[in-house]
Amino acid sequence: MTMRRAMLLGLVMVAMPAAAGAQDAGAAAVTAADVWSRYDALLRAVVRGDGVDYGALRARLGELRAIHGWLGDNGPTRTPGAFATAGARKAYWLNAYNATVLRGVAEAPATMRNVLTYLPDGGFFRARRWRLDGREMTLDAVENREVRPVFRDPRVHVALNCAARSCPPLRRGAYTAAGVEAQLDAQARAYVNAPGTVELVAAPPGVRVTQIFEWFGEDFAPGGGVVAWLRRYAAPPLRERLEAACGTDAGRCAVTWRPYDWTLNAAP
Repeated sequence: MTMRRAMLLGLVMVAMPAAAGAQDAGAAAVTAADVWSRYDALLRAVVRGDGVDYGALRARLGELRAIHGWLGDNGPTRTPGAFATAGARKAYWLNAYNATVLRGVAEAPATMRNVLTYLPDGGFFRARRWRLDGREMTLDAVENREVRPVFRDPRVHVALNCAARSCPPLRRGAYTAAGVEAQLDAQARAYVNAPGTVELVAAPPGVRVTQIFEWFGEDFAPGGGVVAWLRRYAAPPLRERLEAACGTDAGRCAVTWRPYDWTLNAAP
């Protein structure tokens, strides 16, 4: 059997719903590590810089649907033994959110250029329901019920990708149980230090950043606020500029927000 045929067979097995009474056997046969490996390969094939090659993704939609089918049949509630650690649960929900967004965009008309105009009034996130962890839920529920209040980790805001240009770029790889903490740190450093993420305003001294930091300001407050969080992940040149402008306690800076660009994050 060729490697390609073996992989396709594995994806078909993932996509097959577990028969009654066979859920545990199915979960044992296909592990989270197996699926994250397949999802990792998919992401590496379609993520291009800060965007996604949606044409390439549509060409591999069968793979994505198979992975997503496994996410529907497995998860911290549905198969808790497979997600016994906080890292395993966190990796599951980050991957589940991002894979769901990718599937939602890939299944939309190819002419769609903005998820908010495709399904108005936030319908892409708040109305459309998906099967994850054995339950029907929206993307909004994943973020605000399964991720934010459970993990209380502001780094998730640089990991969850909403398919918009203003959203922190999608990681070119899957999150894993063993690696998720280091992966989130790396994602935070890459985002904070990317050109254009942090704009310093001279007079009066201030910092201009994406509206994500406004919408979820309460998540950054326990660590000292937005500027303190930015400084924590800033490389030395940016950290020095932040401290010169805002003080070492970040007390001299006002924070303002850039308007959010919901244009689809399609790779050029």
